[in-house]
Amino acid sequence: MMIDAECSAYLSSLQARGLSETTIRRRKGTLARFLRHLAERGIYEPSAVTREHVDTYLLFLTQEYRTAQGKPISVHHLRSYHESLKGFFGWLEKKGTILQSPYGLKTLPPLPWPPSLPEVLTPEETLQVLEAVKPNTAMGLRDRSILELLYSTGIRRRELVTLNLSDFSFERAELLIVNPKGKKDRLVPVGEAARRYTETYRRLVRPWMVCGQQEKALFVSHRGGGRLSSRSVSKIVLHAAQASGVTKRISPHSFRHAMATHLLRNQADLRHIQAILGHAQITSTELYTHLALEDLKEVVRRSHPHGKSKKKLE
Repeated sequence: MMIDAECSAYLSSLQARGLSETTIRRRKGTLARFLRHLAERGIYEPSAVTREHVDTYLLFLTQEYRTAQGKPISVHHLRSYHESLKGFFGWLEKKGTILQSPYGLKTLPPLPWPPSLPEVLTPEETLQVLEAVKPNTAMGLRDRSILELLYSTGIRRRELVTLNLSDFSFERAELLIVNPKGKKDRLVPVGEAARRYTETYRRLVRPWMVCGQQEKALFVSHRGGGRLSSRSVSKIVLHAAQASGVTKRISPHSFRHAMATHLLRNQADLRHIQAILGHAQITSTELYTHLALEDLKEVVRRSHPHGKSKKKLE
């Protein structure tokens, strides 16, 4: 089978494993560029790809590649290429298409430390975005429920759209988040505001929107009554952000960052935040300790008598 056909089959396997649309789209793009690189050298069969081909391409990305703005490739973008090539050729080796993967590195390029920090909404800004959506219409109530749930639980956009009605225990204020990647499912608490809005949506709006009794999705589209898409959730967040007047860049993931940061600022244990977010490694959750440190630095700059540099030292 030609390498481009194998690539299509690999991407389909990722979809079957439940990887997010963003991950699949990113791997598709990086692999397509690598396949063009191979085609320019007359290589069209997986078995013809050597370690030298892969190493030369990765070296080109590291040393010579420039973006449309003339900048070198970022470490995060470079890691995407490594992950795509490692995953693709590892998959070919596992299913017996090639004898050995030509991707030779055992570890990915290290991320910079401390990591680049996302711009986090303050509690006041978060409330401003939430209250920009008025729950006095059917769609308004659905959208407010979605925003409240994003902020209350730190749920990912993909996890939110895969929620079924049976996953939400309104009596116990608990949400079961089923992980489609084969990792552990997790049970998270739901705050009172999110529980109240979502229960009202379930009773008054969902029966009117849903297309039939067989639909399992918690959140459904007002057009057709089927499961709400990830793109629709992004649009809901975008419209709320624009209506709120908050100028920061806001996405569904912004509520996840905000929730974790606000919990940490209010003395929540890092392990508890890790469990709610579903991080396999505590190092992923430790990002929020750096966000809290930036808060402390700002307090010192603003409040300490010697926190501001007024003139150069003599």
